[in-house]
Amino acid sequence: MLQLSHFNRRSIKGDIFGALTSTIVALPFALAFGVTSGAGASAGIYCAIITGLFASIFGGTNQQISGPNTGLTIAMVAILTSFIAQSPEHGIAMAFTVVSMAGVFQMLFGFFKLGKYFTLISYPVISGFTSGVGILIILSQITSLFGKPLADLSFSSSIFTSTNTLLGLVCLAVLFVWPQKFSRVIPASIVAVIGATLFYIFSDSAIPVVGAISSELPAFNFPTWQGDLIGEMIKSALLIATLSTLDSLMTSLTVDSISNDLHNSDQELVGQGIGNIIAGFFGALPGGGATMRTVTNLRAGGTTPLSGILHALFILAIVLWAGEYTAYIPVAVLAAILTHVGISIIDWNFLKRVHQIPLFSVALMISTMVMAVIFDLITAVLISAFVANLVTIRRLSEIQLDNIKLLTAQDALHLPIYEKELFTELNNHVLLLNISGPIGFGVARGLKQSVSKLDENKALLIDFTDARFVGITSTIAIEEIIMSYQTQGRKILLSNICQRVRDDFNKLQLFDKVPREQIFNTRIEALYYLKNQIQP
Repeated sequence: MLQLSHFNRRSIKGDIFGALTSTIVALPFALAFGVTSGAGASAGIYCAIITGLFASIFGGTNQQISGPNTGLTIAMVAILTSFIAQSPEHGIAMAFTVVSMAGVFQMLFGFFKLGKYFTLISYPVISGFTSGVGILIILSQITSLFGKPLADLSFSSSIFTSTNTLLGLVCLAVLFVWPQKFSRVIPASIVAVIGATLFYIFSDSAIPVVGAISSELPAFNFPTWQGDLIGEMIKSALLIATLSTLDSLMTSLTVDSISNDLHNSDQELVGQGIGNIIAGFFGALPGGGATMRTVTNLRAGGTTPLSGILHALFILAIVLWAGEYTAYIPVAVLAAILTHVGISIIDWNFLKRVHQIPLFSVALMISTMVMAVIFDLITAVLISAFVANLVTIRRLSEIQLDNIKLLTAQDALHLPIYEKELFTELNNHVLLLNISGPIGFGVARGLKQSVSKLDENKALLIDFTDARFVGITSTIAIEEIIMSYQTQGRKILLSNICQRVRDDFNKLQLFDKVPREQIFNTRIEALYYLKNQIQP
């Protein structure tokens, strides 16, 4: 969050240069995302202004530049199309109400400190998600580049001879071949926009253009909803909130790695949420952290939230005094810019190494990508994250099962010599169930199976010397083992229970199932107790 300490002479120069540079990079993208969304270029521009301003003031990442991005734009296209189809009169207003609702959800994510959980998604899921978004953005630009939807393309020579298509393909080529060293001075996207605009002005070609952006500030839109669509509005808002959160926090992690700084995830979500609430009120696209623009700001000298604030104000100044000139920008160049973005964000590095990556990770990445394209982004992420977590839990459970050992005297080599001697003496009367490390719910079944075939003539000593956490499911499994022993009249003892585990056991009244004299502070006490029990 912006603080007075951020304003100082040492940083303000870098913040100004960072803001100017990121503004140059952001303008073409804001225009392109606005046009692609169907809401108009101004929706993308004011997203960059509003979310950029408020996320910088209230966010938790010093150098973050916020604005429209690929995933959010694709999601917004689907949301606008759906609500307009279901309610032609109020569909647009409801779609932007969804944006404000998404901001509220993001703020709740931050207030309930959920930020850290959004960064725990496995890499194959993120890779498949971003690659799916890349494919979707490429598909969304087919009509703008070729003048026809994908289904109607035959890729005959006539398609590639139209002026609009040739211009778009030339701009796309420029974006790919423009030298990286020159991009530090003037980004390839600016070169493409300027070149395409000059071509339009001097060629008199009848090609689609963006149109002028009004110099008037956008009007305030009151939230609008419809009873029968409220469920879909909530679902759509959660989608926007999730996508914005993922984009923002992933960008924040990128900033941390470059600047050796640490962001505040929950504060960042609050800032992004405030920005999206206000963006929805003024008919702007939803926004989130923009990695390319943020890194540009950082590399150009931006170090504090002031750079993000100035970035938003610079874009506003350009709109107010030069918005009319967007009337000369061809749509084809914006389509080329977004097609380049779509191609670039596909995780080619992962795809090139599929033969080196475990089969499950490859399948998870590809299935996420396919689901994102065929179904929708939120379905792809939820299903893939669920499957990935199940597999992770299974693998962790296998590791944790190694921490559960059923031992005889011959197996208990790790015991101190005096305990081992006593254990050997009692070998025909007791088995030791040694539990160590954290025991989660995934090992409950294995815990019960480990004692299901015990010798009925032997007592069971459950030792928790190295157990620092026992989950609720495993606690219940232990309780079931105790009850089974009690029913059969067999002796069961507990030892070395740390305070944390003891507190958890107390909550479930586990100790009520075991006689107090059979609960011991140390393992040696339990063994001496058994020795005294069997002596005549």
